[in-house]
Amino acid sequence: MNDFNDMVNDWKSVATDNTERKEVSDSLFGKLKKLQQKIIFGNLLMSISFAVVFAVFIWLWNENPLKERSDNFYVGLTFMFILLTTTIAMMWYRVLFWRTPNDISENMKAFATKMLKKLLYFKWITNFFMPVYLLLLAVGMTIYYQDVLYEASLQFKMIAYGLTYVWLFVVGFFIVRKKQKKNSKEIDPIIKSLEEILETF
Repeated sequence: MNDFNDMVNDWKSVATDNTERKEVSDSLFGKLKKLQQKIIFGNLLMSISFAVVFAVFIWLWNENPLKERSDNFYVGLTFMFILLTTTIAMMWYRVLFWRTPNDISENMKAFATKMLKKLLYFKWITNFFMPVYLLLLAVGMTIYYQDVLYEASLQFKMIAYGLTYVWLFVVGFFIVRKKQKKNSKEIDPIIKSLEEILETF
């Protein structure tokens, strides 16, 4: 009789653990789906804006055949084109999953491990890559300006460089800081939950 009671208690314990794990996974998955939607929407907007910039680059290149401008003109455009292409690829890599999992509770460890890596990459993009991106974009703009502002007055050059650098570094700094604070509020709790889940295995 005691063996039977022990077996019943063990079964209830397992059933309770499975139910709790299912509830935790559903709640966590809901947060991840919400974040996924924000990532895809943001990437779509970025892709559209970058497509417009690429179109302008192509137009500038076609309107200025080789040897009609200095090397700085073509180097600057090429540099920025490669930078933007790399950036959009890295942004799309942040997408958490391309197909919605049927039941993450069935293989919670693998799913949690993958999501943890994705979210750490998400934070790395904000904390490290975005400042580097702004710096490299400033380099590309500077090279490009060496050609287009070659015959401009010193005063005009100072205004052009000043406005560009203020926009990239001052406005860019506030955007990065805003995203970092947002990550602390939205991403860090999810990372903590994933780490706690992995500790149970």
